[in-house]
Amino acid sequence: MLLNYVKHNGKNWNDVAEHCLPTRTPNQCRARWTDTLDPELKHGPFSRAEKELLQQGVESLGKGKWLAIRRDFLPHRSSRRIANEWSSRPPSTATGDKLKSYTSKKWTAQEDELVLKGIAEFGQSSWAKIASVYLPWRTRIQIRNHYRSKLDPAIKKEKWTEHELDLLLRRTIVFGQDWNKVAEGIRGRTPEQCSRVWLTELDPGMNKGPWSDEETRLFWERVHQCEGNFVKIAEGLPGRNRLICYRKFWSTVRDDKEFVLLYGDQIKKDKTENGPAWRVRVGKLVCAWLKGEYTVRKTSNHSIDLHQPGPWSKEELSALELIVNKQLEKKQILDQGDWRKIAKQLPGRDVRQCRYQYEEHLSIKNIKKGTWTEQEDNLLTALVAEHGTSNWEQVVQNMPNRSKRQCVYRWHRVLQFTQDQTQISKNQRLSDSEKALIRDGVEMFGHDWTAIRMTYLPNRTPEQIMRWWNSHEEDQDDRERKAWTEEEDKILEFAVSKYENGHGHVPSWAQVAKMVHGRSSKQCRTRWLYSLQPNLTKGAWTYEEEMQLLEVVQKYKLQDTKTGESIWHLVAKELNTGRSDWACRSKYDYMQRRGHRFTF
Repeated sequence: MLLNYVKHNGKNWNDVAEHCLPTRTPNQCRARWTDTLDPELKHGPFSRAEKELLQQGVESLGKGKWLAIRRDFLPHRSSRRIANEWSSRPPSTATGDKLKSYTSKKWTAQEDELVLKGIAEFGQSSWAKIASVYLPWRTRIQIRNHYRSKLDPAIKKEKWTEHELDLLLRRTIVFGQDWNKVAEGIRGRTPEQCSRVWLTELDPGMNKGPWSDEETRLFWERVHQCEGNFVKIAEGLPGRNRLICYRKFWSTVRDDKEFVLLYGDQIKKDKTENGPAWRVRVGKLVCAWLKGEYTVRKTSNHSIDLHQPGPWSKEELSALELIVNKQLEKKQILDQGDWRKIAKQLPGRDVRQCRYQYEEHLSIKNIKKGTWTEQEDNLLTALVAEHGTSNWEQVVQNMPNRSKRQCVYRWHRVLQFTQDQTQISKNQRLSDSEKALIRDGVEMFGHDWTAIRMTYLPNRTPEQIMRWWNSHEEDQDDRERKAWTEEEDKILEFAVSKYENGHGHVPSWAQVAKMVHGRSSKQCRTRWLYSLQPNLTKGAWTYEEEMQLLEVVQKYKLQDTKTGESIWHLVAKELNTGRSDWACRSKYDYMQRRGHRFTF
């Protein structure tokens, strides 16, 4: 209210108090504006440059001249915030000395004794007095936090008991994350301890699993959108609390070698930046890095190698072919050293990429794709018998219209298993006994398909076994999965809101599934369309609905639909009874199977 009134009517505080906030005095309105709401104010911690300006202001104008210091040195900070910042600094600094570098060092036993001595003399609420008399190189906040976490005899330091954890869970349900209130009912535990245990152990919505690519991208977007505030960042990431977000931030900034190599000194905090502003800038850097065309690698001689993922352009392929042909004029067969020389002439491409592109797309004209003939199989078998499986270059030279990759795959996936006397079954469904043997094999060997084939099914190839398992048994596992939890539903709703287009449709359920840990794209789609879609009508169809459905379907089926697109989202939209397109299609198919006379 105050912000809106001032925006439209100006800063006449008597009028503000009279017409906008009659329960407040003009002085209260002015103080609220100048200390908090003024859009020109800068919020958050002081940067190193601001702390130096504050020091200069006190030395120049004197302690307590906060309005003058604001006017001359820190115009974007409120006088109250300036005074609070000065009072929170170590006494040695507040009297004019420079801030000593050891104020944040590890606490010593001698300092512990001084803290206890100060508390015995001044009590547990006089932290500023204790700092002034006994520990001038420590701030009052440091002393208070150290005492509460390490020295207070009333505070428990040992592992939480099951009773305490149960009590913490129940009190958090009642009071939310008001940790002061929660800690009041748990003897010997501080609000900080309660918060830490909740965030690391008890939070039922916590997702400790690995971050998906989509979550990572969204996290860094929110870092700069939410001004580096981890609490706000976590609000848009279901299952990730502020502590997990904090660790994610630092794991990239400190530990990601590629990011550190690429940006180097740009990651360092500038003296004019406070913590949130620095995090915002780093967030923008990471977003640019994630969207960039290059990845960075550190080579064995400590130089930086730029690597460009993605498809090759026609110009790149032409340049590669020209370079390789020149190299082949010198040598008939290229070794690893030759490919290194070639890669150096193509910026952003590495040895593996150059070799793969040439062998797959350039070395053989008119590469044949699709089913292998019996003559090709026989020729490949003979070539492997002659040259072995360590000299595929020689094999490919005598194998017309097939690439190295095709030959390697054909041999290792099919032909090597035909060399013994066992007849490999082709184009035949697996029997129930074979399916049972595959399940036994997976239980014994996991997904080692070669071991399963050798032990249980010698007349099947590892690829046949793998394909059946992936297409049948995993679907069975999906059908037997546990019921959806409320937390999973919330995450699914959030994911759909991110990916649905302007028409309310989701182009890629695979992308949605990446955000719902442990669920397939099919499960996510089914759950959304049948259970969570807003304004969804469930239950039995009325007779009027059935007749209207038949009429609408006939209308669209009689139209000349040349695009090949599904009609069911149009049917559901025109039906307008809250039924999903899946529900309409399923109902119509059911009526058709039952022989309804109006279906066709």
